[in-house]
Amino acid sequence: MRKLGFVLLAVMLVFALVVPVAAQDAAVVAQLEAYSETIPPYGTISAADVATAIAERELVLLDVREVEEYEAGHVEGAFNVPIRTLGENLNLLPDTEAEIIVICQGGARAMLAQTALRVLGYSNAQTMAGGMGAWVGEDLPTVTDPFMVEAGEAPEFDAAVYEAVNGYLVNLPQGYGLTNANALNEALFENPDILLIDVRSPDEWANGYIAGAEHIWVNEFMASVDAWPEDKDAAIVIYCASGYRGGIATVMMNLMGYTNVRNLSGGIGAWIAAGLPLEGVPEEAAEETAEFDFAAVADEYLSSLPETFNAVRPDGLAEELEGDDVPFLVDVRTVDEYTESHIEGAINIPLQELTQNLDLLPAQDANIVVYCGSGHRSALAMEALNLLGYSNTRSMLTGFANWSGATSDVPVEAEVGMAPEIDPALFEAVDGYISSIPAGYFIVRADALNEELFENEIFLIDVRTDGEFEAGYIEGAVHIPLEQLVARMDEWPEDMAAAIVVYDNPTHRSTMAMEIMQILGYENVRTLGGGFGAWSSADLPVATP
Repeated sequence: MRKLGFVLLAVMLVFALVVPVAAQDAAVVAQLEAYSETIPPYGTISAADVATAIAERELVLLDVREVEEYEAGHVEGAFNVPIRTLGENLNLLPDTEAEIIVICQGGARAMLAQTALRVLGYSNAQTMAGGMGAWVGEDLPTVTDPFMVEAGEAPEFDAAVYEAVNGYLVNLPQGYGLTNANALNEALFENPDILLIDVRSPDEWANGYIAGAEHIWVNEFMASVDAWPEDKDAAIVIYCASGYRGGIATVMMNLMGYTNVRNLSGGIGAWIAAGLPLEGVPEEAAEETAEFDFAAVADEYLSSLPETFNAVRPDGLAEELEGDDVPFLVDVRTVDEYTESHIEGAINIPLQELTQNLDLLPAQDANIVVYCGSGHRSALAMEALNLLGYSNTRSMLTGFANWSGATSDVPVEAEVGMAPEIDPALFEAVDGYISSIPAGYFIVRADALNEELFENEIFLIDVRTDGEFEAGYIEGAVHIPLEQLVARMDEWPEDMAAAIVVYDNPTHRSTMAMEIMQILGYENVRTLGGGFGAWSSADLPVATP
């Protein structure tokens, strides 16, 4: 959207008191059916692809987070309309055919907003997968100055359709209709009448589902209305693989007048990662996964880490590349980043594709070094590989940004071999995490964290050593050295949706801790970018014992 003469939004947005509509009007049904015929695709785009698209063509960047989230940092050129006010501010959007990228913190709110817009007729609205967490995780720039847009005229919509969509948005509950895996598990014990709807594909369903779920593929959701419950006040939880398709179905049911519909955050991937059971798993796989305990696996891994925490510095790697035991290099950045320049000899496997391409790696005991732009993505990749049995895999601290050795822009073709045999349940947990999470991982910068600590309740975990902690820490932090993280789970928040920030110095151990916590079902864990060093360098307050 062009920067013309402008009206600052977000601050002036006003909530309308709208009663939700029991969306039974024929026009609403017809509009939902028309939208349903356009999926798939489901309208997600990675942060890296958004960055590329911004440079290539004109986009409308719509940030639907709350004002304070937007002010803490946003994509340059994005304007802010909190999701509950979106229906009242459609005059800030251009025509219904414009390419709109909807952004939130993690992707869930954006998918709700995108679906609402698509139902209204905005045919080219998309969700930035992973939201600002993905954007920051890709080391892409943010700004704090608000972007202003010129208000115009909202399009004409069918009155019943608009009323249904606006009513839904205005009345979104706290938490935006999301539930996490452990909360759902507890709720199912307390209320077995909760209706579970699995909206994944038939092939996905055939590999296992949550006990008691009914299967209605999202592609056929509106064509299967007769399979929906008659009671529009029934307690319903929808799930897919990661949460996006579940969000689409959630909006559809709300617009059809259902009043108690929630979406499982992280989908069945989060359910599996929390160690919760499935039914309908093929017999062989079910036998192999019956005794799986990821927490025990993670505790054994963390408690046996070497003093280096499986990290190598750029100068140390440069020396190794000149020696006899030359490491096998894996660049887990995006294809575009790799193609522009990479360490000479490195192959490229983008992070989210890593676990699906183990046949491109050497033996599990081979000397492997993984790297990315800053060391954050590579730490996630390293830990995933370590958990899968790659016992001599390390991550390059501080990433390619601090590499001064030989580079190349000529891609290295990886030799295809044979993937190792890995415990199916362990692989499912790690692969489900790596493959389904968005293109980036939740990083918060020091100044933004400082502001959040004044405004919100943040649970801080310092995973450094005793000596590091005693030299200074962030006020209020709970000190749990990384090796003890899982053994001291009783010190973690009970609320799986609690806002948690983990830090170390620099960002390596905290990334590892975040990954373990996320696989175990904690859905709002972030890492302090640059660690304690970035905090102290910003002259932010430091406490001592």
